[in-house]
Amino acid sequence: MKNNADKRPFTACAGATLIEVLVALSILSLGLAGLSATQLRTLEYLHSVANQSRAVSSAADMAERLRALLGEGRSPDAAITRWRTEIGASLPAGAAVVCIDGTPRDGVADAPACDGTGSDWAIKIWWDDDSDGEPETMQVNTLRP
Repeated sequence: MKNNADKRPFTACAGATLIEVLVALSILSLGLAGLSATQLRTLEYLHSVANQSRAVSSAADMAERLRALLGEGRSPDAAITRWRTEIGASLPAGAAVVCIDGTPRDGVADAPACDGTGSDWAIKIWWDDDSDGEPETMQVNTLRP
């Protein structure tokens, strides 16, 4: 048997422990990478749900304001203008419109497609849910005064 400088005998398993540690660290790092990817995806979903909740709440709030103003025979124009400003500030790339619309589920933020037909008021809100700068997610509420 050969001896090293310390006069200890070499064994056939020399370095095996180091390889086991490296394999264990590799497996651990892959697990941690997967965990962090899952955490990132969860945060993205939470952000999306928070925006959706804000939009639903804002649309319901505008419906109540609109119902009250129309019930009193008052013009809703000033309330709509303030509300649209609030939407722009509270949602990423937020845009909103309140109009009479026979087909409320159509349109985009730049062209809301309010046709002015029918008796239902449409409350349409768009926001940017995927951080590309374009508002594409839409929340629609309708109101029949």
